[in-house]
Amino acid sequence: MTVEHEDAYNLDTDPLSTELNETKLAETRKRFKSFQYSYLTVYLTVMGSDWLQGPYLYKLYTTYGLEFERIALLFLTGFLSGAFAGTALGSMADSWGRRKMCLLFCFTTITALCVRMMNVYPVLILSHLLSGASTALMYSVFEAWYVAEHTARGFPSEWRSQTFGQATFLNGIVAIVAGLVANQLVDIWGVTAPYIFACMLLTGAASMILSTWTENYGEPSGNRDVRLTDALKQGLRVLFGSNNIILLGAAQTFFESSMYVFVLLFTPAIENAATTAYGIEDSSPIPLGYLFATLMFAIMTGSMAFQTLDRQSSTPGTSGWMRYITKDRMLTGALTLASMSFWAMAYGSTSVVTLGLAYHVFEFTTGVYHPSISSLRAETIPEESRAAVMTLLRIPMNMVIAIIFWNVDAISQAMLFAMCGVMTFVGAVFLSLRYKS
Repeated sequence: MTVEHEDAYNLDTDPLSTELNETKLAETRKRFKSFQYSYLTVYLTVMGSDWLQGPYLYKLYTTYGLEFERIALLFLTGFLSGAFAGTALGSMADSWGRRKMCLLFCFTTITALCVRMMNVYPVLILSHLLSGASTALMYSVFEAWYVAEHTARGFPSEWRSQTFGQATFLNGIVAIVAGLVANQLVDIWGVTAPYIFACMLLTGAASMILSTWTENYGEPSGNRDVRLTDALKQGLRVLFGSNNIILLGAAQTFFESSMYVFVLLFTPAIENAATTAYGIEDSSPIPLGYLFATLMFAIMTGSMAFQTLDRQSSTPGTSGWMRYITKDRMLTGALTLASMSFWAMAYGSTSVVTLGLAYHVFEFTTGVYHPSISSLRAETIPEESRAAVMTLLRIPMNMVIAIIFWNVDAISQAMLFAMCGVMTFVGAVFLSLRYKS
């Protein structure tokens, strides 16, 4: 045996060296858990404030005496604002700083919620202009901050999917708790109470961002002199220069557009089915609260499935079919299963049982979709334009939703579900044929 081989042999088999490596890994894992906790605490607080707002927004507007058409116009305003104002703000996060834009999200959302409690229609339009822009920030700058900070702190890239999986799972729990809390707040203090409590949560999130988060930029120097047009041009160059980013954007547009349509339709669709099956008298007491809770549990189950498959497939020495369970294949599978669930909703729109089962299958795919696409975006989008590209990817989705919502009265529920089935299937086909791992 040569000296070089002997030295290598001693190094590989030396118990002290192995112990030092294990100690270093344990320390890195401890630092990662602390960092992960600081991110998830803020993220879940922000999502909790968002979940509090949803259940009673329509009811709030009906107490103002607004008709359906005027309420629909408010929602449409929000989506258009997200497509344009949200894109402009998000594109500047790479140069202005992701942490600053997260704080801007908190301030903008608090302002939107405060003015939303004023029964003046032009002021309500302003509220949705603000909330539309802030929603675009919520789904881009927080993730962009986390990915950049994860990399800067030297953690393994494969650990990112752990955070995204846990975020989706815990978000399901937060949604259930937020729904229960919102009910109690309305019973005690009235329909505006959830919005006041949401402002308090956002204030807490902003305080945690200020005290525990550091700033990061798309460029190490954080060039603040970049103009909006330059940021958008750079984002567009990156977007159209990568086939994988375009495919992820298409998958995001198709799936999330379908998800928003589902949110709009799932309550009236199952109520109509109950009316058809059991009569008008029996359709009103549908336990929507329990249904919502079980749908959130389906999301959590999907998240657990993602985490289990991702952990097993990334384990060294994995053999057999588990080697083929990559994140892009899990995303393709989620889109395919979502398409099947939407076709079941379309053809079984008069059956409460069929709709209930299809609803839960779709929410299961949502639990797989979110951590899958977040992980793939983190791997695919370059750091210097991450926030800009992520906000640009939301423009087609906002436009599709705006068009659908504008024509929602002219399209039957079954046809809308069928359209969602087509969109998610097309997204699955694109990914399976063109995406390159």
